[in-house]
Amino acid sequence: MALRVLLADADGTLFDFHRGEAVAIAETFRRFGIPDTPGNLAVYSRVNHAQWLRLERGETTQARLRVDRFTDFLRETGLEGDAQALCDCYVQLLGRQRYLLPGAEAFCREVSGRMPIYLITNGISQIQRSRFGDCAITPYLSGMVISEEVGQAKPHPAMLYRALEMAGCAPEEAIVMGDSVTADIAAANAAGIHSILFTEGKEPPEGHGATWVARTYQEALDILLARAE
Repeated sequence: MALRVLLADADGTLFDFHRGEAVAIAETFRRFGIPDTPGNLAVYSRVNHAQWLRLERGETTQARLRVDRFTDFLRETGLEGDAQALCDCYVQLLGRQRYLLPGAEAFCREVSGRMPIYLITNGISQIQRSRFGDCAITPYLSGMVISEEVGQAKPHPAMLYRALEMAGCAPEEAIVMGDSVTADIAAANAAGIHSILFTEGKEPPEGHGATWVARTYQEALDILLARAE
């Protein structure tokens, strides 16, 4: 059956999330008088990553994650602060970051001319809705599914099922494209949907489980167009 719709991850697949995160967390630290030293930034990055892995395993919720990462950061650094206030500031600032990966806009423009694109993101609703309210790729998107609004995060397949329902197509008519083996590719496999692991030039890990691997947007485009109607 021909491919009819692309279900694309956002951060790490289309957005340069690491750049946006670095800008937002550094500004948050400055506003609260926390030194934005490499050491403090590294601690935040580590505890934040650990919290998102907990979410993928179903051990926490997005609402708890938002604050707990700052609670963990303050505890590990021994700094004084209000985790909720840090969270609120960071979420607001991150929602303003719209750094795309090089080539992402052209890729979305080309794909959208052949099939609809639906975003499937584990991001926080307030952040993602803000970012996509005014973004270069927004005109090329047909819809967006956010884990916080669905109540389940990838690798749970619920977000993919919601996107399929929105697109009005069967699993065999869709393909998932994402950069995370444990979230995007695992969710695609759970939903019975083909997938593209986007590695942004890097070698894919062994046992990644994806149907195809694309190191560049051109490789991804070739895969999509070869299987489109």
